[in-house]
Order: sequence, then C-alpha cells, then structure tokens
Amino acid sequence: MVKQVSEKVEEARIAMRNIRQDALKDAKRMKDNKELSEDDLKRVEKEIDGLMSKMQAQIDEAFKAKEKDVLTV
Repeated sequence: MVKQVSEKVEEARIAMRNIRQDALKDAKRMKDNKELSEDDLKRVEKEIDGLMSKMQAQIDEAFKAKEKDVLTV
C-alpha cells in the first residue's frame, strides 16, 4: 500500500517537472519574441521555481501523512 502511494507521489513529481519545463519554455519563447524583458524572464523563472518548491513541499507533506495513516492501520 505504501509502495502504491510512493508511486503516485513520484508520478506527481514527474508531472510537476513537466509543467515547470513547459512554463519555462513558454517564458523563454516570450522573451525571444520580445514579449518579455530579461528582467521579467528572471522574475518569472524565480516565481515558477518558488511555486514548484511550495507544491513539492505540499506533496511531501501529504505523502508523509498518508504513509503514517497507512502504516497505522
């Protein structure tokens, strides 16, 4: 049961990485098209990384809680 939860967590992490990569590609494309300045690109990258870190922490917290719940039962 814990193994299944762990697999789901890893799937979520992979999805998060893919979303991050897509967002960064979009931001770089916008910079190349002169829709974003270099400073804006850096700000967007920093914001994306901050959001990803926050979501990663939430995923880890949920996993630990679920793992504890499964092992308790």
